[in-house]
Amino acid sequence: MGVLALSALLTAACSGGHFLSDAGFRRTVEADYAARTQAENGALAPFMALPSGTTLEEQEALEFLYAYMPLADVTDYPADFYLENVRASFRSREEMGWKVPEREFRHFVLPLRVNNEDLDSARVVFYRMLKPRVQGLSMEEAILEVNHWCHERMTYQPSDGRTHAPLASLKNALGRCGEESTFCVTALRSVGIPARQVYTPRWAHTDDNHAWVEAWADGRWWFLGACEPEPV
Repeated sequence: MGVLALSALLTAACSGGHFLSDAGFRRTVEADYAARTQAENGALAPFMALPSGTTLEEQEALEFLYAYMPLADVTDYPADFYLENVRASFRSREEMGWKVPEREFRHFVLPLRVNNEDLDSARVVFYRMLKPRVQGLSMEEAILEVNHWCHERMTYQPSDGRTHAPLASLKNALGRCGEESTFCVTALRSVGIPARQVYTPRWAHTDDNHAWVEAWADGRWWFLGACEPEPV
C-alpha cells in the first residue's frame, strides 16, 4: 500500500477535528510528509510511522512535524516521544485557554527544537511546574512571569559550543545567552505561548554574538531578554 493511501486510511480511521484547518495547506503537508517517507529509498519510513491510536488532530500535527523537522530529529527520537509532546501541547492549549491562532501555534508552540540542543521532555516537566504560576494571568503577564521563573533557575555563564537541553540547564542552573533563550522559549511554549529565539552574529554592546526571545501575546510579538526579567 502506498504512503498516501495509508495516510488516507489512517485519516478515515481517526476521530476528532483537523489540526490543519486549511485544506490546501493540509494537502501540501501530506505531500511533503509522503515525499520524505520515500526519500533515501524509503529508509526514513520506519522512523516516521505514526503510532497507533492517534486522533486525526494528533496525526496531522505529527505529519507536520515530520515533514519539516531537521533530518537528524527524524532518526534520533522515537515517534512516541513526539506524540507525547504533541499531546502536551494540545493539553496546554486546552487548559490555559490562550487565544492563539493556528499559524502561530503550529510554528511557534508545537515544534520542540529551538537551537542545537538535545531534545527532552522539558515541555511536560515545565508545564507541570509553570501551570499553577501563570494560570489566570493575561498572556502578557504570563510571559513576564515565565521569564521570572527562568531567571530564578538560570544564571549567565559562558559555556561550551553546544546548547544544553532545557532539563540539563534546569539541573546545572548555568548557561550562556543561547542556552538561556532556548530555556525560556521552551518554558513559554510549554504553557502554550508562541515563542522563538532570535540571534545576531554581532552585538555592539559586547562585540560578540547575542540571543534573546520574542514571544507572542494577543496579536503581536514582544521581545525580552531571556532570564533577564523586566517589569514590561
